[in-house]
Amino acid sequence: MNIFKWIVLLLILSLVVSPVLLAEKISNKSFSSNDDPPNILFIMADDLGLEYVSAYGNNLIKTPNIDRLADEGMLFTHMFVNPTCTPTRSELLTGRYPFRTNTIFPIFDYQRHKDNILDVSEPSFARQLQEAGYKTAIAGKWQLSFLAHQDWLNEYGFDNYMLWQIQTEEGERTTRFHNPYYRNDGVVIHEEIKDRYGPDVLVEFLSDFMEESHREGKPFMAYYSALLPHFPWVPTPDSKDQILRTGFSRGIDYGIPKYFPDMVQRLDYNVGRLLETLESLDIADNTLVIFLSDNGTDQFLYSFMNGEVFYGGKGTLTDRGSRVPLLMRWPAMIKPGSKNSDLIEAADFFPTFVDIAGATHPEEPIDGRSFAQLLTNSGDLYEPREWVHIQTAARILRTKEWIVTEEGVFKKVQPYPIDAIEYDLEDLREDERKMLQELERELKNLPVKWERNKNDDNR
Repeated sequence: MNIFKWIVLLLILSLVVSPVLLAEKISNKSFSSNDDPPNILFIMADDLGLEYVSAYGNNLIKTPNIDRLADEGMLFTHMFVNPTCTPTRSELLTGRYPFRTNTIFPIFDYQRHKDNILDVSEPSFARQLQEAGYKTAIAGKWQLSFLAHQDWLNEYGFDNYMLWQIQTEEGERTTRFHNPYYRNDGVVIHEEIKDRYGPDVLVEFLSDFMEESHREGKPFMAYYSALLPHFPWVPTPDSKDQILRTGFSRGIDYGIPKYFPDMVQRLDYNVGRLLETLESLDIADNTLVIFLSDNGTDQFLYSFMNGEVFYGGKGTLTDRGSRVPLLMRWPAMIKPGSKNSDLIEAADFFPTFVDIAGATHPEEPIDGRSFAQLLTNSGDLYEPREWVHIQTAARILRTKEWIVTEEGVFKKVQPYPIDAIEYDLEDLREDERKMLQELERELKNLPVKWERNKNDDNR
């Protein structure tokens, strides 16, 4: 009888202790050792609001390959970025807010913006992963320096790259989709690909990179900084007619430009090609695949969601400008079909990548907070964010329910895509007033290092 009691007691203890030990074991294996570091395929769309991804409720455009990441992984409901491209891309790479790195507005012209590039002395997640033994590559859009004059990708931590060079050395604007003008590991490639569709060339480059890395037995970080579906007035190879844009021309009809659905579907097609590469190499199980967007949809595009008809919010400090899709799949770790509602911001990817790769965190301070524990069945060890920082020329802090601006305006968050509604403090409960006043102090305590150029346009 006594032996039986001891057996029962041991069984009960094992049920209580085992989940804790399992979570600790997963955490230690993933973040403290480099025995089997995961590959990372990081896919970032250009100007794609969450309302255009089927997994988030869109019924206008089908995105089956992107949706696979939700079905086979985790869907995040509260992912926030900055509402324009350069600030988001800088924050992702460095883990630091744009005002700390002088990258608060988009750069696209060397003469106007040559003093606003991302300095190579800033932290870089690619550099940290390199030091941990990863091979690193990026393909697509860069927009953190001017490649004709500041081709410093190796210094930023990328072994290989194929990127759209936005201007020639003479300052002439180039094209990214048809007759593409790219820079591949320091060399301009143009004539040899002039008859190809640019995004397809980029996917082939990354697929070859992943295959080569696997053949060498090295983990990789493959960063697909997609060009699609930015400037949604350009036909794809699947479009019924082929009327090409010239310069900065826009479509005749605003609303849903005729080629935008084609561009989103071509993006989805290329996501599928990258997933097929992982499967053909038999490495999908231990590859973390991430899909998100750099900001919301173009303001000339409209959509339907939650019974609302609305325009995109790129460039605005609204959810339409900064709340974007985030899907993550990692079969070895992430439970299929899971969902997460924690606040995540762009800076958080830097420490998350470092943790899951077993790499070393930089000495320089960063703003990001790792959410790696959310991916490894040990989410109970994760301390959620209380707010996210979002920036254009102005800055806001956003909680799940409230927004505070630098001007001391308080707004109540509404269901997406409705814009937040302004409230006076005196109309709120005492606990709400105290919380918002503390949030306002948090925002004011974030130092600003330079003058803002509020006259520069958002491209």
